[in-house]
Amino acid sequence: MPLLSGHSPAQPLLSLQGLRFAFPGATIPVFDGFSAALPAGVGLVCGDEGRGKTTLLRLLAGQLAPAAGSMQLAGRPLQPSQVACMDPRHAERQDQVVQDVLDELVPPALRPQLAELLPGLDLPTHLPKPLYQLSTGSRRKVFLAAALVQPAPLTLLDQPFMALDRPSVDFLCDRFRAWAHQPDRMLLIADYEPPQDVPLAFTLDLDR
Repeated sequence: MPLLSGHSPAQPLLSLQGLRFAFPGATIPVFDGFSAALPAGVGLVCGDEGRGKTTLLRLLAGQLAPAAGSMQLAGRPLQPSQVACMDPRHAERQDQVVQDVLDELVPPALRPQLAELLPGLDLPTHLPKPLYQLSTGSRRKVFLAAALVQPAPLTLLDQPFMALDRPSVDFLCDRFRAWAHQPDRMLLIADYEPPQDVPLAFTLDLDR
């Protein structure tokens, strides 16, 4: 049973009840009767490789469907439209120019906020380049920026610091610290370690 640390809110923002999920052909489910009541703010899902961190995020994003159980946000069934996530696994985008990718992922109303975000991730010089010319870290920054600028009540980031340079890591941590004080939004990070100096509302340890 996963271990949840942090306070137990009287009115959780995200409620998971009795989730069950197994990949096709697997004899052991990734989750079986998984439940949690999670508050707003910044949360960490941690655990060793293969414990279900990415699977949980994909369930929340609607990319996978649970065999049983429910997921509610603010007391209502969770909808994919309420979720922003960083998903850089877009092989079909590799020939696209970075600016075009961002224009596709970020609606016009949010582009002023995006323009403010890009320098902190050192992306402006990469805007005219196709994705395949970028390093792994820079490609991940493109999809991080697209996710972070969304006003969704639930934002999911899978290993956001992987392959990033130190200034970008520091910039993200600054953004996450500001997120920690939002009363009606959640940033859920799946990673092995907590982000540096970011106050966490909860930690969900899938190894326990």
